[in-house]
Amino acid sequence: MAISQAIIILDQIPISPPPEAITGVPLPLTLFDMAPMLMPPMHQLIFYHHPMGRMDFMDSLIPSTKKSLSQSLRHYSPLAGRLVVSPNKTDMPEIRYVEGDTVLLVIAEFDSTNTNGFNHFVSNDAKSSSDFNPFIPRLIPASRALDGSLAIPVLALQITLFPHFGICIGVTNNHGMGDASSIFGFMKAWAFFSNHHKDDKETSPQFVPDYDRTFFKDLKELTTIYWDRVKNIYFDETHDAHCLPRISNKVRSTSIVTRDDIQRLKNHALTRGRDLLHVSTFTVTCSNTWSCLVRSRRLTYKEDENGGELEEMENFLCAVDSWERLDPPLSKNYFGNCIVPCIASIREKSLIGDEGMIKATEVIGESIRSQLYNKKKDGVLKGVGDKIAIISKLNFGRTLTIAGSPKFDYYGLDFGWGRAMKYDFPSIDLNEAISLSAAKDHEGGLEVGVTLPVTQMHYFTKIFYEGLKARRLASL
Repeated sequence: MAISQAIIILDQIPISPPPEAITGVPLPLTLFDMAPMLMPPMHQLIFYHHPMGRMDFMDSLIPSTKKSLSQSLRHYSPLAGRLVVSPNKTDMPEIRYVEGDTVLLVIAEFDSTNTNGFNHFVSNDAKSSSDFNPFIPRLIPASRALDGSLAIPVLALQITLFPHFGICIGVTNNHGMGDASSIFGFMKAWAFFSNHHKDDKETSPQFVPDYDRTFFKDLKELTTIYWDRVKNIYFDETHDAHCLPRISNKVRSTSIVTRDDIQRLKNHALTRGRDLLHVSTFTVTCSNTWSCLVRSRRLTYKEDENGGELEEMENFLCAVDSWERLDPPLSKNYFGNCIVPCIASIREKSLIGDEGMIKATEVIGESIRSQLYNKKKDGVLKGVGDKIAIISKLNFGRTLTIAGSPKFDYYGLDFGWGRAMKYDFPSIDLNEAISLSAAKDHEGGLEVGVTLPVTQMHYFTKIFYEGLKARRLASL
């Protein structure tokens, strides 16, 4: 259902860290940051039920939100800074925060002829992907310094009021500045200060990021190799992937996999695939979804009489945390990217057969296992220098990528308004991707976000839930 909607921009406020924030100390990018620099900005939306009118919103909530955001930026000042690329790209890029840098906070109000607009957005049902675009903040454009350096903002935020219903927080960040763990750490700090209204400068260690780059001093050569491979691909003054395009032919929905569903998928994989070595919540959820997506696409193509050959290769791409597996391990509060890509490939015919989920579990599990548990000298860094070239050659029309992580409980972020009503990941609209997050109402379960053409979404939803139901009945 399309909703008649408009966003009224009430204010645009530059938020700066407090005066005691550290300035002028550049944060060099590492080899782990290079590949994410090629990615479009990440977009996330968090909806809260918090009925209030515009007057209370502007006079009470926004002033306290501005204060808590500034407090959070005291420790996360690089988020107010810029990702700086030297004029001739001879120097390594770095993030610099100097006094006067800010994060843009947009204050908006949702104006809809449908009084149930809020309930529409927080449901799991399929809805037009473009309905969410007004809630997504835009990074301000990149700029050139006097010396010719390109300065790229890394964070933008938006708070949208649904009068007498709720609030939506929109987050857009440049992936080069940090991975999901880094941005979630910042969001936890912001929620803490918003909920507790603390003014003291002594902050719990869990909210203090670790910017130490000592570990990477011995990896300069590999970092240089990475930079040489990406520096001519992405950075220019047309860096304007700040907002999602309006997509008229796709819908986005959320599918739920309960903890019991996940256990049944694991049991099925272990029973039918006796040689599987890496069966986890992540692998079985992704493999089941991957198989369902390929089957639904095949049915849609047949309906359109555009079916292809079953010998085509299907690809799977995910990023896994590696900070624990480095030698020595990095701090769990490390700020930056510390993920390595894992790639799996399999022929289409293997995914759409009766054993599709098993075959998918096998190749995904082997990819993750060989990367994370590699016993050779390079350990988890095995082959990372070649991954950019490999990824660039993938057919992204047949590559499923994974966004988000169930490790980061966005539903538990309490800004003083209680648990979130809905967490969404609009970035998946751009490509063949799904999002994974912890389920709101099912402890131990997952939410799988999917964006598809309408016809394919119909097939996918039917195949997905009928498969889970069949496993449920078989276990009785």
